[in-house]
Amino acid sequence: MQLEDLKGKLVLFKFSEEIRPDLPLFQIFKDELWAVVTGIDDIGIWIENPAYELGVWWDEKGDLIPPNKQVKERIKANILISWRYIKGIMSVEDERFQRVKSEKLPGFHVYR
Repeated sequence: MQLEDLKGKLVLFKFSEEIRPDLPLFQIFKDELWAVVTGIDDIGIWIENPAYELGVWWDEKGDLIPPNKQVKERIKANILISWRYIKGIMSVEDERFQRVKSEKLPGFHVYR
């Protein structure tokens, strides 16, 4: 399998200990997770978090929302993980595994 073949697939990632303190910034809370690969480049691999919680600070007109009225929403986000922080990658070739269509899966889940 070539790395480019992973694009669009659900993949298991194992991250190095070195990045572990920074993972919560990306709402990753363990050093193992399943995520869909959205891109691959020289710097690293892009993964999708379909439900990243982000505070909404501006309204539709671009005006700042007062802090007491700001809300958090779940949005789709893409995260670049540098190659140096990836310890291992696993892809499953079973078609049933790749055809899961759900709001919860595939997607950004801690490996259990």
